[in-house]
Amino acid sequence: MLDLYNKKYDRETLKTYIYMLNLVDVIKTQTIDATFAVRYILNKKYQLLEEEENITYSLILKYQTQISKDNLKVAILNYDSEDDSVTDFENVSNT
Repeated sequence: MLDLYNKKYDRETLKTYIYMLNLVDVIKTQTIDATFAVRYILNKKYQLLEEEENITYSLILKYQTQISKDNLKVAILNYDSEDDSVTDFENVSNT
């Protein structure tokens, strides 16, 4: 399991383990960009816990100070679900 509170991980690593991570912890501990926030953090298909379902734009902007409100809006407008490239939960959970 990744040690989010003591290490920083790159986008690919976070993406690979997205189903095994608490998304709120990712927001609080890792440095992500607006595109990652939209594709994975705000995407309902990766929100497995109740607290993850309550993630708001404000929470992202609070902890990810490098992301501006405008950057987040642009990422939302440009989001295409075809860009999601993590294998499905069943495949990940069987590894």
